[in-house]
Amino acid sequence: MNCSEVSEKLLEILRLDTDPVAITMYKEKDKLPRKPMNYKVNICQLVSSARYQQRTNSGVPEMMVCSMGAACVGLIKTPEAISSGKAAVGPYCADEEAGKKFMANTFKLGDSGKHYEGIYVQPLYAAKEEPDVVVLYVNPAQVMRLVHACAYDNGEKVTADTVCEAALCSSIGFVLANNKPVIGFPCAGDRIFGGTQNQELVFAAPYNLFKDKLIDHLEKTAKGGFSVYPVAPNMYWTPSMPPTYTIQPEDL
Repeated sequence: MNCSEVSEKLLEILRLDTDPVAITMYKEKDKLPRKPMNYKVNICQLVSSARYQQRTNSGVPEMMVCSMGAACVGLIKTPEAISSGKAAVGPYCADEEAGKKFMANTFKLGDSGKHYEGIYVQPLYAAKEEPDVVVLYVNPAQVMRLVHACAYDNGEKVTADTVCEAALCSSIGFVLANNKPVIGFPCAGDRIFGGTQNQELVFAAPYNLFKDKLIDHLEKTAKGGFSVYPVAPNMYWTPSMPPTYTIQPEDL
């Protein structure tokens, strides 16, 4: 199964509103398949462009604004203002102590230093080579399907990042570091700059997990009749209606 087939299956089974997105990280920016745009954009914008408009783009830290997002995916070492918690004081937390805990709870690959020089973002169906991470934007019922698919052969739960800060980028970083799936609650920036909708959650996982297991598990769990999307309402009961709308004996 290639990238295009995986994308097609995910769209068909989950009835996604937007395309699955492929993320590939590059240790050398000179090896990026295409040059970054000539103005600064954040990672959430690149992902939005891929899932909504089917566009492929690349990014490097010097052509980005959001230090938090860049730190999460390891494009830069986490800045002191973030690691100390200062950046969270005011917008999210009352003081630096709370801010430090808040930021520590957001997974950042940059906490261990710079790992990459570039990020390549494209709709999954267009990927010619297998990407590192696949990102889906889903609603809670679609997440249910994915969680059940993940647990099908091992019963393990899926980690959820509930900090609501840099969730897209944090999820990508988590997958890169742990090779496991994660659910993220989109941050304010993703909503403002990336066009994330109110009902959407992030689900990110290694590409190989989708290809080798999740597609198969999504199909198998659906056969049980409970883990399906959309979930059908139970229609096997007799409703009660006003007398004027109820069939009377004389109507028969």
